Amino acid sequence: MGNKGPTPAQELAIDDIKVDDESPSSKPAPPSTPSVVNKKTDVEREQLFEGSSDVETPRKKSTQEILTKYKFKGDAAAAAAHAKQKLMERQEKLARITEQSAELESEAENFATLATQIRKNMENKWWK
Repeated sequence: MGNKGPTPAQELAIDDIKVDDESPSSKPAPPSTPSVVNKKTDVEREQLFEGSSDVETPRKKSTQEILTKYKFKGDAAAAAAHAKQKLMERQEKLARITEQSAELESEAENFATLATQIRKNMENKWWK
C-alpha cells in the first residue's frame, strides 16, 4: 500500500455494522491455507482503505442538501418518522450486539474454567 503517514481516523457508524443472527458455531470454518488467508486479508485491507488518500474534512451541510439527500422535500413529519425508524433499527442492532457480547463473555469464562481444570488435571498426573 502507498500510505506515507497516518490518516485521520474515520468514524464507524452503527449502520456500517452488520450483525448476523447465526451463532458462530454454525458458520463453516474459514480456509486455513496461508495464500487464501493472505489474499482475503489483502482484499479486505484494500476495501478498508479505499479512497483514504483523498479524505475530505467534514463540512456543514445546508438544510436543502440534507432534504435532497433524504428526499423529504420539506415534509418534516416524514423526516421525523424516518429518523425515528432509523433510531429504532439502531436500537435493535445495539440490543443484538449486547446480547451477543454477553454470550461471548459467558463462553470465554466457561473456556477459561475448563482450561484451568485441564491444566490442574495434567499437573496432578505428572506429579503423581
